[in-house]
Amino acid sequence: MQEFFMTAGAAQGKRFVDPVFSVLGAAREAIAKYGKDQVVNASIGTIYDDEEKLAYFPAVSELIKSLPPEQVVDYAPIGGIAGFDQAVLDFAFGKSKPDSYLAAIATPGGTGAIRNVFYNYADAGTKILLPDWLWGAYNLIAGEYGRLVDNYQLFTEKHTYNLPSVQAKVKECLREQDNLVVVFNTPAHNPTGFSLSKNEWEATLSFFKEEAKDSSKRIILLIDVAYMDYAGEPEEIREFFSLLTQLPENLLVTIAFSMSKSFLVYGLRCGALIGVSSSQRVIDEFMAVNAYSTRSNWSNVTTLPQRIMVQVAGDAALMEEINQVRASYRRLMADRASIFVREAQQVNLEICPYKAGFFISIPMDNAKEVANRLQQERIFAVPLKKGLRLAVCSIPTGKMAGLAGSIKKAMEK
Repeated sequence: MQEFFMTAGAAQGKRFVDPVFSVLGAAREAIAKYGKDQVVNASIGTIYDDEEKLAYFPAVSELIKSLPPEQVVDYAPIGGIAGFDQAVLDFAFGKSKPDSYLAAIATPGGTGAIRNVFYNYADAGTKILLPDWLWGAYNLIAGEYGRLVDNYQLFTEKHTYNLPSVQAKVKECLREQDNLVVVFNTPAHNPTGFSLSKNEWEATLSFFKEEAKDSSKRIILLIDVAYMDYAGEPEEIREFFSLLTQLPENLLVTIAFSMSKSFLVYGLRCGALIGVSSSQRVIDEFMAVNAYSTRSNWSNVTTLPQRIMVQVAGDAALMEEINQVRASYRRLMADRASIFVREAQQVNLEICPYKAGFFISIPMDNAKEVANRLQQERIFAVPLKKGLRLAVCSIPTGKMAGLAGSIKKAMEK
């Protein structure tokens, strides 16, 4: 019998089981059955403290309680409430704000920013260039709007940044199409915890500037900085932003900023898309097309998190209080990761080059099989196409010891 659809052609057959949330669901079932002390939940990219309680900033919680209802429940303007754009630019760039034309528009999380770049800067049927180790939702967002994807290899065989692969893939794509969106997820890349250094960014930008000498091409870099504030000292990890100057007019840099991680308000769904260009007219166009996308997709963005962003940016003492707590969580994850990295070396377990952040990944060809074996031991990690992802952000320090050995054994079975 012929399969019957009520959906339009582009929607027919769309199905997706999210690997992260499905593993999270299995972990929660195991916790309910055996108790949290008997389960290692390495699935979800949210910070849990060492008592396995969801982390948040008390100062943000108190701020939310103090806001009058009319500042929370009213509609926000399409581009964001007054002061939101400047607050985002100041916070995102810190002391390394580039000497360029800048703009920011509110989006529902970093995901909304990514959606708008994929839709507004990549033509239907053309390729978006992504790293081979990646957040899987990039593929979904591209596919939803009829954009194709291709991948550059993020690492060399020696586990260093693979700029030659980026260069080769960019050249290949630009031979086939005139507009090209290239995605970088750094600092603290999801799912590996890798970060490009300032020198690596200098070399990368030099290459893109050279490619942009062909004025018939339009090159758009999308830098996803969702995990930036857990990648190291805040001003140090932002230094590469100062390089985003003297860009060719046909080289636009876009930045997906997320409040979810920086302010631990995952469920409030707020972020911003930032544009960086040497051309005012490119930035004017950036604001026009993305405001159109806002109105046509989600109308406007939730007011409450925008109010938080503006209030915190205008209160130095409040910002410092949040910064101190954020630094403590950054150290907590660094301590957890150091245990795993050290033990991985001891048991000869290969891992992707980790520098900081929420995740560590282990390369393997049979990640799903290994993940299933680990679940039998009540260890819940996320299988990816190229390996296994551990969310060190959610694993208490006391459960890190021995985890590398357990994974090594599961791989050898």
